[in-house]
Amino acid sequence: MKLFVATHNQHKIREISQILPGFEIVPDDPEGVEENAPDFAGNALIKVRAIAEKHKGEWCMADDSGLEVKALGGAPGVHSARYAGEPSNTPANNALLLKNLEGVKDRAARFTCCCALVDPSGEELVVHGHCPGHIAEKQAGVEGFGYDPLFIPNGYDKSFAELSAEEKNAISHRGRALEKVKAIVGNGECGTGSESSTPPLTHSSTFLAWLKLFRVVNLPTVPGDVLVGVALWPCFAGLGLSASRTAALVGASVFLYLFGLVDNDIVGAKTDKGRPIPNGEISLGVACLARFLCLAAAIGVALGFRLPGLWWPMAFSLLVSVVLYNRTKWSFLMGVCRALNLGCGVVAANTVYSMDAALLLEPAAVACVIWLAYIWAVTLYSKGEEDDPEKKRRVGALVGGIVYLQLTALLVLSLMFPQVAAMRPLLIAGAVMLILLRLFKTVLPKVSAS
Repeated sequence: MKLFVATHNQHKIREISQILPGFEIVPDDPEGVEENAPDFAGNALIKVRAIAEKHKGEWCMADDSGLEVKALGGAPGVHSARYAGEPSNTPANNALLLKNLEGVKDRAARFTCCCALVDPSGEELVVHGHCPGHIAEKQAGVEGFGYDPLFIPNGYDKSFAELSAEEKNAISHRGRALEKVKAIVGNGECGTGSESSTPPLTHSSTFLAWLKLFRVVNLPTVPGDVLVGVALWPCFAGLGLSASRTAALVGASVFLYLFGLVDNDIVGAKTDKGRPIPNGEISLGVACLARFLCLAAAIGVALGFRLPGLWWPMAFSLLVSVVLYNRTKWSFLMGVCRALNLGCGVVAANTVYSMDAALLLEPAAVACVIWLAYIWAVTLYSKGEEDDPEKKRRVGALVGGIVYLQLTALLVLSLMFPQVAAMRPLLIAGAVMLILLRLFKTVLPKVSAS
């Protein structure tokens, strides 16, 4: 499959060919085009539009990339190639960068790559890739090009210029951006010329897309919130909840969780380019239907099993918090969502308010605060995970860690109140959730848990 690329830079062509081996890379220099946009995306679009006019009905791509240094206010930025002036001079650029950073302690920086695509129908798409790191005190290495001898990516003690092509491409800004390009265009094995298009979805790829949309890997973290809330009743207020009512409560919470995930991807359909909706794996209309069905299922379960009156305002508060978080990305709200999910378990066993219920206020409040603080902290830490695979892995482990928190709470309650018969099945259910979590993470490694 042909991919026309707007560049004359042989280093870029070589890297693109290495990262996208299934494509026939056809360079086309957009001669005379002035890259005068204030950002990488604008310059990439200027270049790709120039060659797309000559190759209608084909996949065309252009990238614009550069180095952004925190202490320099984001410079060199879009002027990376000509940082030291015209014409482009790599040794002069590196020397000027080192001079401008003399005596500077905070040398944090990142490489950014923006790839602009024009598909055979003329639609434009833009994806970004970032690689965070810092600027070394002196140059090292002979591989790569540009600022590579000065840039040390996070998690490494070598510069880009000291890494092999395979090592660099696996973590580089261009490698990450081109992985997103590959997700949009396909693997390059679906023909050439005007017949090129995104490969058709198979049943297996469609199924995988739904698993990604619903973040199935993280689903086992949801029931434990409710189980802990339910466990507080027999321990502190002497009231129990039947197995069927507990199962219904878990089911309603899971459906509300799924509603939130689909709503999140619908809200971010234009910006989250790596997700199933913008990738065309799941249409926006079908996703909206799925969102409605998840909410309807939660309400149906609650009505069918006659969850008590106090559950409804708690669940409504959870729903509102989910919707607000998806539109504001305020990390505190994510913690609130988890605390309210636990709260749904707390109130579900209380069919009639009694003096016994007052005994629950303190332990329930403590549990909710712990849940809120933990998830709030994890959400804050997760900022920028999409550009750092190692950080994304750590965030996934921390999200899964809430199952250990849930299981610990159930274990502590069972030890504190060994006479409460209801604790044993709840503890077993919590252990099952942990087993499912580990199983999902093992057998579904391609499903994002973000």
